[in-house]
Amino acid sequence: MKITYAAPTASLQRWFWWLLLVNVLFIICSRFYLQPLTSGDIVRFEVAKEASVAESIVHEWKQVGKYNKAVQSIYIDYLFIILYTSGLAVACAFLSRLTGHEILIRSGKGASWLLAIAGICDVIENVTMTKSLQGAITHWNVMLTYDMAAAKFSVIILCLLFILVCLIFWLSNKLFSKRNSSMFF
Repeated sequence: MKITYAAPTASLQRWFWWLLLVNVLFIICSRFYLQPLTSGDIVRFEVAKEASVAESIVHEWKQVGKYNKAVQSIYIDYLFIILYTSGLAVACAFLSRLTGHEILIRSGKGASWLLAIAGICDVIENVTMTKSLQGAITHWNVMLTYDMAAAKFSVIILCLLFILVCLIFWLSNKLFSKRNSSMFF
């Protein structure tokens, strides 16, 4: 693998830390705001796969007082889509540049496009979940929600694995290279 030096800019580094902080704070705040609804409840609805299962989840939410929070959660998720896709895209670009490996740097740029696709899938998923929560629980809505959730989660997992690989390369460069005197960035 050809090793190049494409140091991340200070701006990219600032965006990385800023978006990491904002995403963590957003997750914590929304978790408190949406109680008693949990992210597990929403994921269970996203992957229901059958209209009867989705109907039983909505019925359960209405009985235990989670229905209104579920509707709010979908609207809040539109902001989160922007935050997590941009946060992961910047993380892929930033951490791939830290490795100094040309292939990883190029892959980091490609990951941004994958995350844009994940964001589009998440928007479509939210639209179909909204339709289902408004009473149009059809096989089509439930399956489209499931398919979009599967695509979104697949891309996110792929990008998280890419970030892990970049961290491993960066750490190995720092630990085993004499030319890098600073352990951190």
